[in-house]
Amino acid sequence: MVTDPRRQKIIDAAFEVFLRYGYRRTTMDDIAALVGLSRPTLYLTFPNKEAVFRAVVEAGHERILGEIEAGLTDKQSVAEQLHHVFEVWSVRPFEMVATSPAADELMTDSFAFAGDLFDLSSRRLDALLTRLLRAAVTEPDELDPSAQARARVLIAAAHGFKSKAADPDDMRQLIHDLIGMTLSGLPLPTSATPG
Repeated sequence: MVTDPRRQKIIDAAFEVFLRYGYRRTTMDDIAALVGLSRPTLYLTFPNKEAVFRAVVEAGHERILGEIEAGLTDKQSVAEQLHHVFEVWSVRPFEMVATSPAADELMTDSFAFAGDLFDLSSRRLDALLTRLLRAAVTEPDELDPSAQARARVLIAAAHGFKSKAADPDDMRQLIHDLIGMTLSGLPLPTSATPG
């Protein structure tokens, strides 16, 4: 995939500015200043702040999903794979946003204009988790609830942990317990049992 270097520089700077000020308080001037561009030049690449935010969200999700996929290859059990997935998907963003002055807005606002991007990433994560769960059991079509249903519950619960976890370690513990409950009773090979 060919990436326009100026566009990528704007996305990287906008990510930093959104974390610092939140979406509402960020201006195109803030983004242009950090990149070292004039505002009119910034508008040649992005027509408005919504478009910049969508690009930031899309790039962030691609990076996270790519890191998840790359890190799965050295994980021996489904429990290790699931811990890796949620460390990258849930814990790291939680840590990053928790240190941001704009954490509350970024954690709680729905950003309806970027909702399709969040939905797409969630569907991709759902498919990945379903694939991992199906591959881990001897008779995937016999699972009740199904691998896909389990994947959906994992995602929904981890999403809810963002508002309930006291800190990153608490979130890790919640995820650990969730993974243990999800895998409990599954017909897993001995080496794949939760630890």
